[in-house]
Amino acid sequence: MADAQQLPAFTVGILLYPNCDPLDIAGPNDAFEFWDASAIGRTSQVVSFARTKKPMGGIGALTISAGYTYEDCPKLDLLFVPGGGTDGVVKSLGDDRLLEAIRHKAKEARYVVSVCTGGLLMAAAGLLDGREATTHWAVVDCMKLFPKVKVVNGCPRYVRDGNVFTGGGISSSIDLSLFLIETITREQCGEKDPDKANAIAKQAAQQVQLSIQYNPQPPYPGGDPCSVDYTVYEPTALGMKNYHDPVCAAVAKRVKKSG
Repeated sequence: MADAQQLPAFTVGILLYPNCDPLDIAGPNDAFEFWDASAIGRTSQVVSFARTKKPMGGIGALTISAGYTYEDCPKLDLLFVPGGGTDGVVKSLGDDRLLEAIRHKAKEARYVVSVCTGGLLMAAAGLLDGREATTHWAVVDCMKLFPKVKVVNGCPRYVRDGNVFTGGGISSSIDLSLFLIETITREQCGEKDPDKANAIAKQAAQQVQLSIQYNPQPPYPGGDPCSVDYTVYEPTALGMKNYHDPVCAAVAKRVKKSG
């Protein structure tokens, strides 16, 4: 195996935009920051990029800023597209320059990934055409408006179709990132024995999981429509209408424009 210092760093690039979700970003950021990529003969780095480097508001109290712009972002091995709030997703679905940036960076990346409503932006960029995919449960029907996307039934935490990975809502960014670390390590460690490659990959992912102390023990069972009582689901879904309806309308507008 080549010396990790002799090869370029495995670069994870996280797209930022106004009103994007901080947890969608923090999950992959922390997971890949703790990843020891020496098993694939490389170091690793996480970068962020956006239209501008100026600070922008995320969801809630946090302000975020990118390290690179669309133009000067380094070549990516993995592109990660997060979801966002109503205003962020609606505006991004209508932002041709942002969608072109997604397409451009996806062409050079070996792995193309989204979580939550970032999947809608991937679909709008045409990256999910003919592929199985998922998104946040509240906007699954919005994703179905893209005629070429094969939306997976149920409530998966993540879905893989070739080199394209889509995650469910917000917190699934951590599960998806651990799965990506295992997948990347297994596929690129150079080990020809499948059992040994799987062992190396599993070890890499488990070390990250331990490093971030990811051992979720939620106070209540459930957390998606497939596992929660309807008495919880109904008012929650109703409360999401102010998010769902504008996002679906923006998707319909994008689909019509791309028509």
